[in-house]
Amino acid sequence: METGHFIGIVIALSVLIGVGVYSVNKVKNAADFDTGGGKGSIFMVSGLLLGSLIGGQCTIGTAQLSYTYGLSAVWFTVGAGLGALVLCLIYVAPLRRRRDVTLLEVIRKEYGETAEYMGSILCSIGILVSIISNVVASSALMMALTGLQLWSAAILSVLLMCCYVVFGGAWGAEMGGIVKVALLLLTSAVCVILCFVKSGGPVATGGTLELHLSDLFSRGVGRDLSNCMSAILGVLSTQTYAQAVWSAKNYHVAKKAALISCLICIPVGFTGMVVGLFMRGTDLSNPAEAFPVFLLENLPPVLGGIGLGALLITVVTGGGGLALGVSTIFIRDIAGRLAPSLHHGKAHIISMRLCILGVLSFAGLVAVMIPGALINDLGFLSMGLRGTVVFIPLTLALFCKGRFRRGPVLASMVCGPAVMLFSNLVWSPVDPLLGSVALCLFICMFGYKTGEVEKL
Repeated sequence: METGHFIGIVIALSVLIGVGVYSVNKVKNAADFDTGGGKGSIFMVSGLLLGSLIGGQCTIGTAQLSYTYGLSAVWFTVGAGLGALVLCLIYVAPLRRRRDVTLLEVIRKEYGETAEYMGSILCSIGILVSIISNVVASSALMMALTGLQLWSAAILSVLLMCCYVVFGGAWGAEMGGIVKVALLLLTSAVCVILCFVKSGGPVATGGTLELHLSDLFSRGVGRDLSNCMSAILGVLSTQTYAQAVWSAKNYHVAKKAALISCLICIPVGFTGMVVGLFMRGTDLSNPAEAFPVFLLENLPPVLGGIGLGALLITVVTGGGGLALGVSTIFIRDIAGRLAPSLHHGKAHIISMRLCILGVLSFAGLVAVMIPGALINDLGFLSMGLRGTVVFIPLTLALFCKGRFRRGPVLASMVCGPAVMLFSNLVWSPVDPLLGSVALCLFICMFGYKTGEVEKL
């Protein structure tokens, strides 16, 4: 690294730190911390959505997977973008009508407290896996930039994530997301142009960039399409994205913000894929370093430093935003039921901050133990787990209120993720995710009530 790289990184990080400090002053009560007080503009809500949507998986993870497997790396980004589109077109309206704080509250009001507790625990495990993937990505980036050992890189990553969200909550997540998107769009445009110019274009036009459509399913049609579906269901079943919808000042703002997130997420992920393909001509000991090494070797120092800072902000905001979501679930849906005082005032804010710190520390510890993991595979597993736990019960609660009995719904929330995990461990003739979601719906149908539908 040259002096210019450090200058660029400092510029990017200074903006993020400034936003984090400013957001502290915006937090006056528990509602401000959880959902920004429901006053979010299009830019603020888009920032919160993209802060988690575009994380280490969409950038460093996609480049890593592209370096290893080719075009099939694009499916995480496509799925995440489609998830934001479905959120915009179908789920924003019913979620806004409910005026809850967590997705598990929606499920509890329809199917009881047992469903909420069970869903909270299982869903939190799924989100935690995604946080770990962001810490793995961040640690790889730190090691590429500084030469730090894995432990030191993981600790530094966790500290930065804490600074991002532990003080400002939703306000910090929203404002940090805006900074990240602006820097990433600039970096993405420069990277794609450089890749095509330096390689002479795709192989089909006489260049060296290997864009073969046949590689879209290089890991198998079933697996790649399942990964795409995991990302879609994960977006619809994750607390952070619902939190963004509830943070908007009105329905129209929430809907437009979700659409903007879809339109931005896919191009940024495409950049990661192109960079990974370009870097296949470079011998890397750790494919997770493909994106940062590209920025170091191919961009002017200051611009490359800003790009590296943008990547760092990306993994920091992605992990931090998800930590906010899982902590909200834990405090609101689990600990808050045992100690109602945690729902309000300073006790809520303090408990949320401590929970975020604990979640990120645990994720850092696990990330150190699995340094060679494929970042996007962790992301697919995480989103698949969330989808099998929450998607069917949430959808039925929003669109078929009063139509299904509690018992079968609760059974589906347990059987779905259990079958998915078991199917991933042994050979299965049916895709684990699709089979698990179908099983959840099948079990729920045993609780279908005949008669007049209760109006929403």
